[in-house]
Amino acid sequence: MVKRLFTIFTFGMLLVSHSFGQDTFHELAQDTIVTRPAFLGNVYLLDGKRINLQVMQWFMTDHPLAYDQIRGAAVTDQMAVIGYTAGGLIFLSGYLIGQQDQGTGNDLMLMGGAGLGAGFFLTLISNGYKRRAVLFYNKDIRQFHQKDKNVGLKFGIGENGFTLAASFY
Repeated sequence: MVKRLFTIFTFGMLLVSHSFGQDTFHELAQDTIVTRPAFLGNVYLLDGKRINLQVMQWFMTDHPLAYDQIRGAAVTDQMAVIGYTAGGLIFLSGYLIGQQDQGTGNDLMLMGGAGLGAGFFLTLISNGYKRRAVLFYNKDIRQFHQKDKNVGLKFGIGENGFTLAASFY
């Protein structure tokens, strides 16, 4: 039994030592925005640090397609905040009025729930705009950095051995 566990453990360690990991942040193009999935949306990272919508909008001012998308994200994000706020207030007032007048309270709670639902729906739309803006921005950044390449050789040493790359741009 111990011999079998030792064999499985040794084989597992050999597999782990020969497996390849994903690219790290320092191997990406400079100023690339990295997307990480999160609850009800994504988290956006630039050089490993979280960025918010205003910072993304500032970075994307020189990229027209991305800037149009991020402006749409900003507008729908503001509308979502209005939906959440108004819906929450109407729902709360309906709950409080419902103790005095059941019919009016139920109607107000229904309207408040619709406002909260609209806020949630607008949040999803805003996340779509942000995702498309980041895709357009990263595409422009890659094209910009590829233009900077010159004719020449590039040497590198990595975990897979020695590399030699020739570029003719």
